[in-house]
Amino acid sequence: MYDVTLRAPAAPAAPAAPGPPSAGAPGPVQRAEDAFAALHGADAALLLPGVVAATTAALLALTNPGGHVIASDQTRDPLRRVLLAELTGARRTVSFVDCTEVDAVAAAVRPETQIVYTPSLSDPLMKLSQLNDVATYAQMNDLLLVVDNTVLSPAQLRPLETGAVVVIEDASPCLDEWGDLSAALVTCVNRYLVPIREQAGLLGGQVDPWAAHLLERSLSTLELRMTARQANAERVADALRGHPAVHTVHRPTFDEADWALETHQGFGALLSFEVVPEAGNLDGVLAAAGPRAAAGSTLTLPALTTHAHLSERLRREAGVSRRLVRVSVGIEDPAPLIRRLRQALDAALAPDAGATASAVSAAPASGAEGESC
Repeated sequence: MYDVTLRAPAAPAAPAAPGPPSAGAPGPVQRAEDAFAALHGADAALLLPGVVAATTAALLALTNPGGHVIASDQTRDPLRRVLLAELTGARRTVSFVDCTEVDAVAAAVRPETQIVYTPSLSDPLMKLSQLNDVATYAQMNDLLLVVDNTVLSPAQLRPLETGAVVVIEDASPCLDEWGDLSAALVTCVNRYLVPIREQAGLLGGQVDPWAAHLLERSLSTLELRMTARQANAERVADALRGHPAVHTVHRPTFDEADWALETHQGFGALLSFEVVPEAGNLDGVLAAAGPRAAAGSTLTLPALTTHAHLSERLRREAGVSRRLVRVSVGIEDPAPLIRRLRQALDAALAPDAGATASAVSAAPASGAEGESC
């Protein structure tokens, strides 16, 4: 919104030739940055081409040659590989540890440690970081806490209020309503944003103004969308718990993490679950999401997507088995998705699971025609 004061012109003026926008009118990039900063209660924000560029710029800008970074062991590629390459090449070192526990962070601290970097909630294992405790430890030891808040978004958590100094978020899966923009945002107090902006300029890359415009529009509906998606994700998680084909559901609850009641509004729209070894082919489970729709639900196997480049041993060490299913829950009514998931999981346990799963994959569930999930 802009404040406009109307004044009668002193004399009729000839139409002005088309020209660039007024210097005082913010462009789409600035508007998207301002909107994101406001959601976090921050001074300013920076829009960058992707989360890898955003994280690399932040960690390089806030460390000195010879510095050491403690990063979460839940950091996944390509970011993990890029951080190792870029930080090592810039004479920094990085250690990947379990940042969900303060004791593990403390054990990894060296005299040259400058930053602790962790997601607020990891993807795909949904490990929750106790940011209050980590932030307190970081402040007492002159460390900077940098938080990737992609999975939760400011609708569920504002890490700056817990003691973090920098927050990074990928546009997907929360900020961008349609999930097709490649961009990331960084927000913090101004004294940290200036060096991050300068470092990002050295790395290069810009976000297209039209993409920034679309992102700004999505941010205006973020809290509304995430409220619906979070409630839907809770229903899906509850439906999966106790199913005989499901070994574990990865999604935190306030019963398990009552300390989060002070800081979190919820746990976002993602969850994952592991299927028991007795279950057969999982094609039918993956097909339970139905036709791909904008802002709809999706099911994927991280072992075949985000972690496909890892060896079997490294995947197991990361806790990502071939039977782990990641679910991103959309804004639509989750009842059809729950029904199809149950049917597919039942079929996966059947003696002829391979044939049954293929049949489920090929045909929609009864009564599900036309439903978007």
